[in-house]
Amino acid sequence: MKRPDAPPLALRGSFAVGVRTLSLEPASRPNRTLTVEVWYPTQAQGGNAPITYNAQIGQTPVQIPGQARRDAPPAVGRFPLIVASHGQPGTRFQFAYLNEHLASWGFVVASLDHPGSTYQTLTQPNYISSIVDRPLDILFAIGALPQQVPSADGQKVGLLGYSYGGYSVINAAGAGLDGAALAEYCRANNNEGPCFALPFFAQLEAVRGLSMVKPDPRIQAVFAMAPYGQPWVGARALANLKVPLFVAAGEADDVATYRRDALAYFRQAASSHKYLLTLQAARHNPFVECPPQVRAREEDYWRCWEPVWDMERAHDLVRHFATAFFAHFLQGSPEAGRFLDPALPGFKPRTALGFRLETP
Repeated sequence: MKRPDAPPLALRGSFAVGVRTLSLEPASRPNRTLTVEVWYPTQAQGGNAPITYNAQIGQTPVQIPGQARRDAPPAVGRFPLIVASHGQPGTRFQFAYLNEHLASWGFVVASLDHPGSTYQTLTQPNYISSIVDRPLDILFAIGALPQQVPSADGQKVGLLGYSYGGYSVINAAGAGLDGAALAEYCRANNNEGPCFALPFFAQLEAVRGLSMVKPDPRIQAVFAMAPYGQPWVGARALANLKVPLFVAAGEADDVATYRRDALAYFRQAASSHKYLLTLQAARHNPFVECPPQVRAREEDYWRCWEPVWDMERAHDLVRHFATAFFAHFLQGSPEAGRFLDPALPGFKPRTALGFRLETP
């Protein structure tokens, strides 16, 4: 049931939604099989049967309710493809509510389990290797998915990422790694945060550095939630990021800190269209699923808990703005673009509180 304070595009779209699980194997990267959950518009009639996504947060098995139909026949036509990248560690169901919602608005949404970045597979070395592995996963998936999901338009692609996934989609879209920028940042900031990667950066740059990364013309829009790792990228690399960019972040984020990461990504990207959604007093987790099962294990509860924000309200804001952004830039909808105005059209009186939307 919709909330009375939900903004217009937080309401479900006109398509019923199907979901299927794929396994993709990059021939050039053996032993790196990608498990992918794909949500898509379906031609199935009638209401969607209840579905439960079985996932994991930390060591806690969780059940996430959904409305999609498992393996339903796809709707006729081709739909823009959105590739989604989870946090570190995370799961392809980390923001299933958003992936399912976008599919109802006419997108094929493919969410990856990054090998070495899930709760079951993350190791200390993976924190380093995933800096290059994850963007390569995304680029591979863009080419592979339309071969298995013919309704996905692989020439009209958006990227969606959270935390480490926010960095991953920005790198995949054309902003390479810059070791000189990272070294300068670490000297000035007492080797905090992202500086753990500095001793390994030469080998990382050899794969995804400034001289190696070129913008991919298939990628036409990037939506990054609480993106981490801006010092790995730096201003010179972000000058290469020119596709429309939407950054959503908590102003009190103490993981991917607001000024170091979200604000710098927003200010330094060369995108001709860019947006910054700031949730006041929010920390790192307002964008993710937080099922009640995690309350049984305190350590896992902290992985998705938000101290101030009503999570349902935060999710409605993300649904609204992500739908507006992708519908405008991938589907060419001027009506959706109207909702990307900092004046916040469409919000009912007294409801546009606790957040702000900015453009340059």
